[in-house]
Amino acid sequence: MTEHEQAALDFIHLKLKELEQIHAKALNALNAVQGRDQVHNWKREAIEALRGKLSPAHEQQLTKDWIETSYIVGDLFDELSDDVDMCRRHLKKLIKEIETNGLPDPASPS
Repeated sequence: MTEHEQAALDFIHLKLKELEQIHAKALNALNAVQGRDQVHNWKREAIEALRGKLSPAHEQQLTKDWIETSYIVGDLFDELSDDVDMCRRHLKKLIKEIETNGLPDPASPS
């Protein structure tokens, strides 16, 4: 595993930890909309912070899945938990991909 890949993994693990903290805080918020906004802000910050650490394809996919696709159809706290679960799954999948296949060469087309 390269130093770049290890740095990406360490950073993704940090983002997972942050996500768990934001989720716990959001679930304890008296206002579900405020909790949802906290998670949405975290997603934007996480995507920006991951820029350059992942392949452009990974960055585009996270942006599409986390920011551009949003459905609020029921209980806001349930929606919040579903949103956090989706982010958690994506980050864990990225970890597995990097551990298994490494990161693509940034010089190669994605």
